[in-house]
Amino acid sequence: MFMILGLIVGSAVSGLIVGLFVMLAGKLLLKEAPEFGDAFKACFFAALVGAIVQFGLEMALADSSVLLLVGISLLASYVIYVILFQTIIGYTMGQAAAVAAVALGVMFVIMLGVGIVIGILAAAAGA
Repeated sequence: MFMILGLIVGSAVSGLIVGLFVMLAGKLLLKEAPEFGDAFKACFFAALVGAIVQFGLEMALADSSVLLLVGISLLASYVIYVILFQTIIGYTMGQAAAVAAVALGVMFVIMLGVGIVIGILAAAAGA
């Protein structure tokens, strides 16, 4: 029960954050940002589907390297975002691909930065 609630809350938070990046990417690339409701909805459902796909990948590829899992997960996330941007926001394939690439790239850089900061703080706390 708590796992499902956590998945929904996590997807909602992700939808809010990524939705803002999608609006920014749409404005930069296409000169017109999607409505926040559409961006949030697409990113919320992408986070839900992405979490389910991630879980399935981890179960199917349990003995694989972490880098392989991350690579496949990123590719799956990208495809999910492109499909949902087309269906919910109404982008063409090219528009959805471009906006998804920029939004996921920014998110990846932010996650990498947060990971580095957490690593530095953990190393400082352990020293």
